[in-house]
Amino acid sequence: MTAPPSPESGAGSRGRGVLVALLLTVLVLAAWPLALSPLIDLETSGPAAGAHLSLGFGFLVLAPVCDVLDALTLLGVAQNLALILGLIALYAVWRVLRGCRHGARAGRELRLSLRALGGLVAIYGIGILAPRPMAKLVLDDPDAVAVDVHSHTSFSHDGRPGFTPRANRAWHRAAGFDVAYITDHKSYDGAAEGMRSNPAHAGDGLVTLSGIEFIEHGVHVLALGATERTDVWLHVDPRRVPPSHLPPNFRESLLIQTIPDDLSRLPAPDGEGRHGVLGIELSDGAPRGIQQGQRDHGRIARIADSLNLAVVAGSNNHGWGRTAIAWSVLRIPGWRALTPDSLGIVIENRIRGERRHAVRIVARRSPDPGRSLALLADTLPAVAWNMLLTMSPLERGSWIAWAWIIALASTRLNRRRARAGTT
Repeated sequence: MTAPPSPESGAGSRGRGVLVALLLTVLVLAAWPLALSPLIDLETSGPAAGAHLSLGFGFLVLAPVCDVLDALTLLGVAQNLALILGLIALYAVWRVLRGCRHGARAGRELRLSLRALGGLVAIYGIGILAPRPMAKLVLDDPDAVAVDVHSHTSFSHDGRPGFTPRANRAWHRAAGFDVAYITDHKSYDGAAEGMRSNPAHAGDGLVTLSGIEFIEHGVHVLALGATERTDVWLHVDPRRVPPSHLPPNFRESLLIQTIPDDLSRLPAPDGEGRHGVLGIELSDGAPRGIQQGQRDHGRIARIADSLNLAVVAGSNNHGWGRTAIAWSVLRIPGWRALTPDSLGIVIENRIRGERRHAVRIVARRSPDPGRSLALLADTLPAVAWNMLLTMSPLERGSWIAWAWIIALASTRLNRRRARAGTT
């Protein structure tokens, strides 16, 4: 027969809930004077002038949830692994200390550990699968246009089922993009369907443009401005048709090198800029792309300088997650009055003509370990500190409100349990 909880244990639980809420309140308020913009210029790591995030009502109400899930999405593969190991170590220390004081049994500890692990898996699952409000980029300059050069739909073999061109459009609109290239793997169908829903003028809504992702020289490359004929030629066996015999319209597509990939095999441009890639991703939204972008940031910049390549950002979104990590920004006066096709031509010609200085990348601020193992090991505290620094005033209010709502609800529940136990 189980003994009823003692009044002392109930009082201790109530005290801990209030103490946690008080500690979180102090941390959130203490970090406020040190607050930083959640956006940076990715090349300089300095402030992203003329850009800010707009957080809707739903995002602010759910700020603790949205901020945590955004923070996880902004991490590379190794960072996520380091964060998980850090959480496991922190949990183990906590349970050892609790067990030493209360003599916890092994079976109970095992059950609690499995619950904690299941909760962590659930958090990642929610971040990947569940719909939620998104942080939206807003540019102060009306002539600035935010572009995603790399995205997918369910027409790609690895696209999320049901992530149609319409869903792709909605995702980009919610993230603050003005233009999204649909670059499905060796498929033009998704781009064709997406472009049929374009507005009459670019300023009237999100513009979808065509592209294809394919493999050239053993690396993944984007062909922006691809056509249906491009799609046909991509399926021709290259052993029978050498690259020099590809149709002119294929070589007129703007080629962009993606990451993650082997950059030593990058198809370099020729002297006239008609062959090879003219741009390279400095930011890619896939976890492995984030990791290579952090690790090889300096190398990518040097490649771009030496070959006069534009640096761009691609979401590489396949329908998973609700966080944009970076935006390619170009300044095109009067772009809102252009037709979608005309805007696509202007964007591609701007990159061809200006190359290295054509695009500015605005990115979400996130811990970047580079090649440092020590910084990688500090991922857990670095992520927590980054969230504290980049919260807006309304986000801070939401965090504090939820902390006290949960603490007071927990206190009330514990009081009821204590009275029931006493009775």
